[in-house]
Amino acid sequence: MIFDDTIVAQSTPYGRSSVGILKISGTKSKDVAYKILGKIPIKKYVNYLSFLDSSGAIIDKGIALWFPSPHSFTGEDVLELQGHGNPVILDLLIKTITSIDHVRLANPGEFSERAFLNGKIDLIQAESIMDLIHSNSEESIKSSLRSLQGLFSKKIHTLINNILHLRVLIETIINFPEDDITISNNKINTELDIIVNDINMMNKIAYSGNILKEGVKVVIVGEPNSGKSSIFNSLLLNDTSIVTDIEGTTRDLIHECINIGGIIFQITDTAGLRTTKNTIEILGINKTWQQINLSDHILYVIDSSHANQLKLYQVFLNLSKKFPSKTRLTILFNKSDILDKKAYLKIDKKTGKSKIFISAKTGDGIEILKDHLKQEAIGLNVNNFFESVFSARRRHVNILQLIRKKIQISQINWKKLKNFELLADDLRLVQNYFNKITGSVTSDEVLDSIFSNFCIGK
Repeated sequence: MIFDDTIVAQSTPYGRSSVGILKISGTKSKDVAYKILGKIPIKKYVNYLSFLDSSGAIIDKGIALWFPSPHSFTGEDVLELQGHGNPVILDLLIKTITSIDHVRLANPGEFSERAFLNGKIDLIQAESIMDLIHSNSEESIKSSLRSLQGLFSKKIHTLINNILHLRVLIETIINFPEDDITISNNKINTELDIIVNDINMMNKIAYSGNILKEGVKVVIVGEPNSGKSSIFNSLLLNDTSIVTDIEGTTRDLIHECINIGGIIFQITDTAGLRTTKNTIEILGINKTWQQINLSDHILYVIDSSHANQLKLYQVFLNLSKKFPSKTRLTILFNKSDILDKKAYLKIDKKTGKSKIFISAKTGDGIEILKDHLKQEAIGLNVNNFFESVFSARRRHVNILQLIRKKIQISQINWKKLKNFELLADDLRLVQNYFNKITGSVTSDEVLDSIFSNFCIGK
């Protein structure tokens, strides 16, 4: 795709630094090279040259890199200038560059967008560039790199090809009835089973990739004085939350992030849940419920030293009915040191919920809790989790969830009705959903929304 405008942007952060980098992409890149350098640099070679201003005076010296089309990131002629990171120098260079007709400042993410539109990368790879920049853990960086290298896209395309193969079989029967082509139901069942299983696996991988990208939202809730803030502080190894014997001390939400085994957990301390007439405390309790509905994992804290522990547990059971059904839930029996109990984890046979006996005061059980949070986040396949995960955005997860629901309904309808036309149409819709992930079928509005969140110069 040929664009009318050539774009320029500073790729390095604004401000004074030892190095400042400008990137130019488009058909006018040669004109920029002649204007700033007096010549076109040798391609694929590090050129040390003088940088000129609009009057032809030398304002800097640095490295110039030339990548002629189509052998560049964007697929266009690309010139890169690496000079000193003085904002005045960089502004003078940009002013000189943009004085050339049809050369302008780049929009956020426009270099990556051009790379996508020119077929150099797909939409998953484009999004992984931004994910790589904003990764906040080593494992998140690795997963973003796997997506950038095309591993996530390869998985998606394999699934698309399997769907396309089954569509061809079915639509051959539909479109050429006179040829008396027959395909056994068992063959269709087998291929459909493979597709369904692969889609289920892709959902798990994408969910795990989204965990590495966005982190796990963990909210600590319970009645006042159960030890929520103390557990919060113990997890963070600092006194972020105020801890007192006065009920209702925590009135607002307190957020902090911790890294547990390569996964980022966004921990939130909340106001105690109880009936109260205090207007400010009520506002805090309302915020607690909002956070509960947004969380991935709820830690409900019970004071295990309380004289009437059964009553407290019944309060929990009543409250838990209001919790989101799909959100993970763990019960923490705090203050186990008062009962002279050692920390341990058990699974409630009746509810299937995890229970951990813990002491925020002594720290006994905190490591058990951390390990439990990690296990719940990544599932049972701990050893192969990080190696198999790709960077995935909420957009990918949402589309894959739609795909999984659609294919499961399609499988049920096929086994019940044996209707070739209905199955063929369902497979077409599923394939279109996958194409939205890779960008093969994407509206301009979606593209604008995605690339507008990129950095200038990417």
